[in-house]
Amino acid sequence: MTKLNDILSERQEQYGDPTENFRKIGIMWGVILDLPYSLAPYQVAQMMIALKLQRISVNPDLADSWLDIAGYAKHGQP
Repeated sequence: MTKLNDILSERQEQYGDPTENFRKIGIMWGVILDLPYSLAPYQVAQMMIALKLQRISVNPDLADSWLDIAGYAKHGQP
């Protein structure tokens, strides 16, 4: 899990706190989808995991996608 922790630390340095990042993404997605509400951070994590699952279906050997899923799962808990 060291590689995952390294990536999570790197992403936090690049993009800030993941929970706050997911909250802001949820607001933007709610606006884009013309919803009367924002998506919750855990819903953002679910959507990002779905995106990575699609990418894995095309290229299952790309370790980065698997690590990203683990990171989204770790930070997506409500």
